[in-house]
Order: sequence, then structure tokens, then C-alpha cells
Amino acid sequence: MRWLALVLVGVCHPLGILAAAGASTQPVLRVNHPNPSADEPQWKLESAATAPELRPRINEIATPKHTFPDDAPWIVLASDAQGQVFEADLRPACDPPPGFVDARSVDLAGAFRTTAAQPPRLHRGELMRALEPLLLQQAKALASELRPWNDLPGTALLPLTRRAPSSESGIRPNAHTAKGLALLARLVPEEAFPADFTPARARTLALALLRSLIRSYGAGGETCTDGKPWRAQWQSAYWAALAGEACWLLWDDLSPEERWLAARMICDEADRFVGVVPPTQLQRDSKAEENAWNSQVISLAANMFPAHPRHAVWRETAIRWIASAFARRTDLEETEIVDGRPLRDWLTGANVFDDFTLENHNRVHPDYLACTYLLTSQIPLYAWGGLPPPEALHRNVLAIHRTLRLLATPEGSVIYPNGQDWGLHRNIDWLEYHAGIAVVYQDRTAATLLRQSLATVQRMAARQPGGTVYLPGETKLASDQAMVLEYGAHTYALMAQLGEGPAPLSDEELQAGLAGVHVFPSGRFAVIRTPRSLATFSWGAQVMGQVVPLRQDLLLSPETRGLVGHVGLAGQPADTPVVRSVALAPLPSGFGVTGVLDRAGGAVEQRFAFLALPDGRVVYTDHLTATGSVRPVLLDLGTLGVLNDLDWPWHTGARTLTYAGGSRIFTAGQAAQEEPVVLDAPWFHLDGLGMARIATSGPARYVPAPTGAAGRLEQRFHLNTSPASPPVSPPVSPPASSRAGSSLAHGLYVFYPGATATQTAAYTARCRLESTPGSLQVQLHLEDGTAVHIDLAALTLSLPDAAPVSSRR
Repeated sequence: MRWLALVLVGVCHPLGILAAAGASTQPVLRVNHPNPSADEPQWKLESAATAPELRPRINEIATPKHTFPDDAPWIVLASDAQGQVFEADLRPACDPPPGFVDARSVDLAGAFRTTAAQPPRLHRGELMRALEPLLLQQAKALASELRPWNDLPGTALLPLTRRAPSSESGIRPNAHTAKGLALLARLVPEEAFPADFTPARARTLALALLRSLIRSYGAGGETCTDGKPWRAQWQSAYWAALAGEACWLLWDDLSPEERWLAARMICDEADRFVGVVPPTQLQRDSKAEENAWNSQVISLAANMFPAHPRHAVWRETAIRWIASAFARRTDLEETEIVDGRPLRDWLTGANVFDDFTLENHNRVHPDYLACTYLLTSQIPLYAWGGLPPPEALHRNVLAIHRTLRLLATPEGSVIYPNGQDWGLHRNIDWLEYHAGIAVVYQDRTAATLLRQSLATVQRMAARQPGGTVYLPGETKLASDQAMVLEYGAHTYALMAQLGEGPAPLSDEELQAGLAGVHVFPSGRFAVIRTPRSLATFSWGAQVMGQVVPLRQDLLLSPETRGLVGHVGLAGQPADTPVVRSVALAPLPSGFGVTGVLDRAGGAVEQRFAFLALPDGRVVYTDHLTATGSVRPVLLDLGTLGVLNDLDWPWHTGARTLTYAGGSRIFTAGQAAQEEPVVLDAPWFHLDGLGMARIATSGPARYVPAPTGAAGRLEQRFHLNTSPASPPVSPPVSPPASSRAGSSLAHGLYVFYPGATATQTAAYTARCRLESTPGSLQVQLHLEDGTAVHIDLAALTLSLPDAAPVSSRR
């Protein structure tokens, strides 16, 4: 039977003539308002002004079983003979009956009353002008990827690259993009925009994204395309804060319904944290960044809705979550008054070690220390809302910066003393972080680091004009490209409000000021800097060492088994070293550490010593013995992670390894096809890093195959490999028998960052080992006569010469 069914769900008031959505052939209906006093209100088709061929297909108008609620939405659903379903929202054409009260209008006039944010535009300096083309290039590239949500006009979302539409991968990229576009539309002068991407275009796209985000949040009953709303889940408060700030910036462009949905999104997420104790954790997984991003939507609600009954509650709740984010254990006893109370009264636990480091992803993680930007980024919110920013926003921020700046590298990133499981080239993240410190705290060190980060981002953008800043393969997080836009735009907004910060230090002043030995006892790592080199060693959750020339080409990737190498049993993956004991050497200058590691689940004992001299040279030695009868089949030791990216601004896409008797070039473009190369030479030189192999139990091996590290091409160079080690890991051959206590491998190396190949050869020839190779007692004279004594049995390390270590240059 040919038919058309109509289902009317809605507020009980008369309807004007309305053409249903979908096609011009849809019926035009007038529906009488039912008698509200009738027990069974009847809905009646008064007239059907429609095409003649459709009249016989209208055969039913559904009758409600109960009186419709006053605040219900009007929805018309229609299906035709082909089974197509049509929907129309009748609210725009409906006039309320006498005495009718629209609950959403009441909210918008009361608790949700606000006006559009007015971000200050007080400055437009040199750095801001340099940011403008980068932001617009990224915005255009992202705009080209947008597609309608649910095929609805006026909506947009970025393509889903992984997981579910309602997950972080589905929502967060769009929230970052919406905020970035909204800031561009409100702050960047029209003269900076290209002809094909105007401020109006940025505004239109931001609004399209926001319509998708606020509707799929779930407050109005709609969902994402996977049938789930994205509300009230891990990190959803952060997404709501990003989208909510964009809504506030474009408040005047939103319809009343959209404003109500946006307000519900913001307030519902803020309410989740009222009365909740912020979580804290020190080992493995700090809650610092989670508490910081959760605080953002609470601050947004407090600033955006001053008439809301929970305004004061939100402000207090925001302070509590802000204060908790980067609190130390010592802060728990602090009586200093912060936002009207002793600091300790705001806190219940700690997320940051007392030495201003923290652990996340089971490692000391600089990226999460830098999440103090989630606090400084709230400063504009308080300017928009006219409220004084909480004092808690500044707690420990500068002290953490003093830790992070010691890890800074000249290309505007950082070195990772515990490895990096995210992408390595996060220069835009560091640009925003350093900008916040420079602008808010007038820090000259941060001003220099900001400019270094900006120089690299500019070079990144120049690789594909008109394209995204990141190249394929340089990112890991689904939001990375969108974060480029939002982080840069937020930096721009902060500078527009507060200026571009102080005059920077010169690069020479910066490096001289950071030079020295810096030990972090809680984080369990050390950083040793000279004006020309940078070394780290960690004896904590991840045991590893690094030494690199200090320059824009990083040379080394943060290999999580740096120096200590890879050990494995047959049929098992390479192990995770476990620290059994460690001792710091009491040296008058430089840094030394010795220790014992359990390897391969305790089947191997590895004794090691690491010495960094004040002129940049590094000595590393280790000795591995079997603890039982099982002998490992993987012994790849003295490991360096080599950074060999195909197209990076400060690198040519090839690494040249020079050694006594020859040289090899390893090109990034052939990395997956090249076979491992076994080399046995007394010294090696790799693009500015000299390496002397004073005593080793096996040859060296360069493995070009990419390790699979996120966001970069990382290769491995093992300075000492056992003959039993296969050329490709993991091992599969059966283990050989061994005696408990029998020696498995030993290595002794001297590293010369910044040396040439010729210098490395000469230095190696002048080094003298005065102890038996492989002995637990090492007596070494370096090329300049500096004596180094190491006792791996007693775990001691000393420099017996009274004379200071001299330079070789």
C-alpha cells in the first residue's frame, strides 16, 4: 500500500504553515492545538496543501497517548512508499500559545545569561605577525578536510582516523580546530588573511564544527554517528572547554537553541567536578595534566555564566582543581595564603615530585611537566569574564620551567631523559609553552626558547606550502594537526592581550646560563650541559643514557635503552632493566653514577658506570654476567638511538658513519631495505659525535631498519654486540648453557660530542687502558691525561688526579 505516516512530537501550541524538511514535495500541514482540558487530546489534520499525487498517501496522523510536556521539542517524522524517512524541526515556525513558557528561553535569560567574549587586541608585534601565515596555512589545510556531520548542511567534522566517533579521536581534533578558527576570526586582522580564506570563512567553519559538537554532546538527545553522546567521559571536560571557548567567542552567531546546548555542555561538564576530590598520584601516572585540563571547563563556566546559581561554587571548585594539578608533597604542609586559604587546605595529595619532576607513562615525562600551559592558558578566560585569575594558576609553574629549560635543545624542543613515547617533533607544543612563560612571567630564557621553537615551526610549514605543518608519519595523536592550529592561535591571543614578552637572551647567553650539572634525586636522573654538549643519565623507571652535540640537528633519538642496551632470552622480547642498586659518585666537578641492573628477568646482572666530565666528554662502561645456567641470545649493548628523519628541517635525511678504515652513509629513504652492518673498529664518528671503543667483547652493529618509534625515524647503533646476537630482533634461537657468575659481555667507551672524525681518531690513539679489558676494576687515562678509576664491584668512581680536567680544543 502506498502511504505516508506522520508522527508529531512537540509542544502543545498552534503551528503556522511549515514545509517539512527534505524536498519541495513534502506535505504542508496545519495542526490544531488540542483541547488541554480533554482527557484524550486529539490531533486533527485541518488541511493538507500538498501536491495532488501525495494526498491519497496521507492516511494517518498519530494520536498522543499523553499530554505533551511544555518543553518538548517539535519533531515531525515522515516516511514514504520507498521507506525513506524525513524529519522536520517545527520550532522555528511555531508561535507559543498564550501563557506558554519556553524553558530554554528562561535559561538563556537567567542562569545561562552571558555576552560574547571580548578578547583584548592590544598588541600585534613581530612574533604575532610571524605566527599569522603559519596559522592561516594550517587553518586552510584543515578546512579542506572538513565534511558535513550526518550529511547535514551547516555542520562539519574532520575525518575520523581511528576509534569511535564519540571517543577522543572523534571529538578532540574538532574541538581544537573550532577554537583555533574562532580565535582567528576574532583576533587576526583581515589584512593578514589571504583572499581565498577570509575571517568570515574562518567564522563559518568554526560555527559548522560547533554545531556538530554541541549537538552530539548529548544534552539535546542527539548523539555521535556511533549512537553515543560524547559527554561525561575521560577527557570530555577538556573537549568541552575547547569547544565552549569557541562558543563564547562566537556567541552572537549561535542560535538560541545552539546557545542553550553550548551552555548545557559547559555547565554539565563543570558540574561533574563539584564536590569531587581531585585525584593525585606520584609514581608512573601523575594526574597533573588531567586535573589541569579538567579545571579549564570549570573556570570557563564560572567566567562565562556569572548569573548562574553555581557561579561561586564553580569558582571555588576551579581553584581546588587548579591547585591540585602540580602540587608537591611539601605543598601539603604549606601555610602560605593562596586564594584566601592556606595552600594546604586546598590540597589532598601530590602529583609532582619535590624536585619539580613528575612521572607519566611510567617515565619522567617532560611533555606532562609542560602541561602547566593548561593553567596559563586560562588567563585569557578570566580577562574575558572580568574576574581576577586565581593565584593558584601560578603555583609551581616557574619552578617547573626551571626544570624544563635544562632539557631544552637549540631547535626548540627538549631532550627526553627517560625516552619519548609520543612524537618527537612537538615544536609547536613547546612554542606555546615557552610563549606562556615568556609573556606571563617576563622570562628572558623562555623568550629565547620561544624564538627557537618558532624558527623550527616556520621551517616545518615551508616543507609543503599550502599543506599542514606536520608531515605524514611525524605525529602519533589524532589531534596533533588540529593542535598546531589551536596552540598557535592561543599563543597569538595571549600575546594580543599581554604583549610578546621581554627581550630574549642571545643563544650564547642562554647556553652559558644553562651549563652545569643538574641532578634530580626524586626523578632519578641527571642533566649535564656545556655550551656545546648535552648528556643525561636516568636510573629510575627507565634506565638509559645519552650524549649529543648541542645543535639544531639533534642527531640522537631518545632510545629507551640508551647505552645500557638490549638483553633478551630466546623466544622473548628485549627486557626492561630493573635497578637493584645505584650510587652517585661524590665528584668535585662533572657527574658520576654506578649501579647494578637486573636484566632478562634476573637471568643477567649488569654492572655499569656513567661519567660526564665538565667539558662534555662522557665515559661509559658495563659488565654483564649470568646469574644462572641460562645464557641470553640477545646482547646488543652500548646502544645509541640514531635520529635519521627523511625530511626534517635541520637534517639532510642521511647519517654518515666514519670509522678507522672507511665510512658508510645510511639514507633515511632506504632505511627499511638496508641490512644491518657489522663493523669492528677502535673508533667511530657519527655526524659530530666521536666514539672511542676502548674495550669491547664484540663488534659494533648499525641496524638501519626503523625501530617503530612514534613520529620519527629511529635507527639503532650498538657499539658492542655478542656473537650470539642475531642480526634481527627478537631472537628465536635456543639459549646456550652458562655458569652462574660467568662473564657474558663487557664494554668501555669514551664519547666526544662535537669532535671531528680526525680528532676522534687522535683522541682514541692517546687513551690508555691500564687495567685488564673486561675487569671489574677500570683504570683509564684519557687523551689529555685525565685519570678515571672505576670499581664495578664496589660501585665506586673517582678522578684521582688533582689537576682539573682540561679541554682538548
